Amino acid sequence: MQAFLVLLKYDIVQMARSWIVQVWVGLLVIAAGFLVGVAASNTESASETMALYMYAIFAPLSWLAVSIFAASAISGEAEVVADSILSKSVNRTEYLSAKVVSRVGVTLVVYVLVVLPFAYMLSQYTVADTTGLGMTSGLLMVGAMFAFLPALGILLSTVFRNVQLAILAVMAAVLFSGALLQFLGLPWMSTTAVLNGLPATFRGEVSLGTTLRVVVVFLSLTAAAIASSLWLYRQKDL
Repeated sequence: MQAFLVLLKYDIVQMARSWIVQVWVGLLVIAAGFLVGVAASNTESASETMALYMYAIFAPLSWLAVSIFAASAISGEAEVVADSILSKSVNRTEYLSAKVVSRVGVTLVVYVLVVLPFAYMLSQYTVADTTGLGMTSGLLMVGAMFAFLPALGILLSTVFRNVQLAILAVMAAVLFSGALLQFLGLPWMSTTAVLNGLPATFRGEVSLGTTLRVVVVFLSLTAAAIASSLWLYRQKDL
């Protein structure tokens, strides 16, 4: 447990100092402030502005940033980690668990700290056509999807030894799976379908059952990805 906490603290500090995380957060905040100003001056609706931010800004920027720092979590430190694990200073479960908690945790913390103030400002300075339940439902669905992204990245980082290949695999999986699942008539599993339906969700026009199905599906996928990562890493030849 002590090794896990030390590794977790170290990785969080490294993440906070990472230029990828800093640029990612900076762009999200700047874009949010710009959109609030534009929406307020043009009396835009809160639901459409919030959905536009999620679809056109938060999703693509987070897709790029999280894919990079999650997919490089394991493969990017392969040689150093192998020496530490083989010398028995830390075991595989402690190391990977620290990576999962830090990468997923940072993703969700950034999401909450950026999106919640943005949603509040939209409710104050734009046409407030959202409902409390609708906004909560939409944010929960998007949060569940973005929790899955770093979990998938870490899973693929345990599969591929090459960092660039792992990053490309994450980006390709997210890019093509959303459109494919929507085409197959599985919108509750499609990131594309969920993001496209956000304006109606924020206005409270989507049923609670749909929200729960999306949240359960993506949280289940996140748990499966984490469990698979732990299993694969225990079996992996370092």
